[in-house]
Amino acid sequence: MASSTSKHVPLRRCVLCRASLPKAELIRLVRSGEGGFELDPAGRAGGRGTWVCRSCAQDPTEKRLRQAFRGQAARVGELLTLAVGVTPTAALAEGIGTEA
Repeated sequence: MASSTSKHVPLRRCVLCRASLPKAELIRLVRSGEGGFELDPAGRAGGRGTWVCRSCAQDPTEKRLRQAFRGQAARVGELLTLAVGVTPTAALAEGIGTEA
């Protein structure tokens, strides 16, 4: 058997634009205990996550947020605005999004 030199890159789909991108290029949101959403910068929180690409996070349309997050659209919009401040290179330097 031939061994593959390429490493598997996990893909996730953006809930707003439906684009499939590598997991490291997306922002993960998880449900909090109170029913709202919280950022998961490490991507390791328990439960099912919701993924948003950086281009959608930089310019989220209200209509798409309402379709994806219903009553939590305003809160998620605020979280995405905060998350855009963390650049992918800064996240990699902190070890966020890297697999062990």
